[in-house]
Amino acid sequence: MARLEIEHIIPLAICNRHKSDKTTWTDPESGATVSLFNPRTLAWTDHFCWCEDGLRIIGQTPVGRATVQALHLSDDPDALEVRSYWILAGWHPPDD
Repeated sequence: MARLEIEHIIPLAICNRHKSDKTTWTDPESGATVSLFNPRTLAWTDHFCWCEDGLRIIGQTPVGRATVQALHLSDDPDALEVRSYWILAGWHPPDD
């Protein structure tokens, strides 16, 4: 089974594999440096959607695209494996 890690919203130190101490990242489409997604102040559906099969997260805004890239939300093998099991179980993707 794949291994997942908890991501901290505001990192206090290098706390995990992908987020580390990042708070900003470059949007791959515009080249602008933007803040990473903060779920306490931003709505997920404003910045992300699921691909058709539910396996990958797609960034729809500069914040969303930068967050997907910085945190490897759509290319981390462990996350993709776990999501594939959730899809098979009918738990994923969420309806909201």
